[in-house]
Amino acid sequence: MVDVISEGAHGEAAVTHIEVSEADSKFDILRAAINSRRAGAVGVKAGRYAQLRVGGSMVMSDTDMEKESCREALDLARGDVLIGGLGLGMITLPILSKATVRSVTVIEESADVIALIEPQLRAFSADAAKLTVRRGDVFRWIPGATKRFDFIYMDVWSDICTDNLREIMKLHAKYRRYLRRGGKVRSWMHDELRGR
Repeated sequence: MVDVISEGAHGEAAVTHIEVSEADSKFDILRAAINSRRAGAVGVKAGRYAQLRVGGSMVMSDTDMEKESCREALDLARGDVLIGGLGLGMITLPILSKATVRSVTVIEESADVIALIEPQLRAFSADAAKLTVRRGDVFRWIPGATKRFDFIYMDVWSDICTDNLREIMKLHAKYRRYLRRGGKVRSWMHDELRGR
């Protein structure tokens, strides 16, 4: 995402680029192997990464773990897609580029994140016409009465743990009624948290 989203800030939202050295990477990989509390925690490889902070707290980055943990969403996305959480747009961009995707609606709570990220995604993506970003809280937002989606993906947690399972299940139950026949609802790290 460092090639898509520039460093900058808008209100409480800020994007920074970081460089992870080989030495830092080796240490992080070793630490993850010894202390891993989360499935898929393998440490950060050397390279350049983008980080999104809101109110000083990091809400996401584009490390390999983040990318891999979103792969199922990319594979399942088709038709009309609803995404909870804009973040860096890391999952939004590849979903937009899929020929099997007609539209992508993103619900993002932070106006500052929208102002910082959305224009850059639109400038980068040849498929930006398929994108609609709405400001709202996914726990309260209601699609139009007749709006239906083929795939819904929720990624609104900056720090994920089993404590989030109750919220995940609440969102799945809420949004399931807005699916077309054969549609699917998924959330970031849900299967890993449930031990699958």
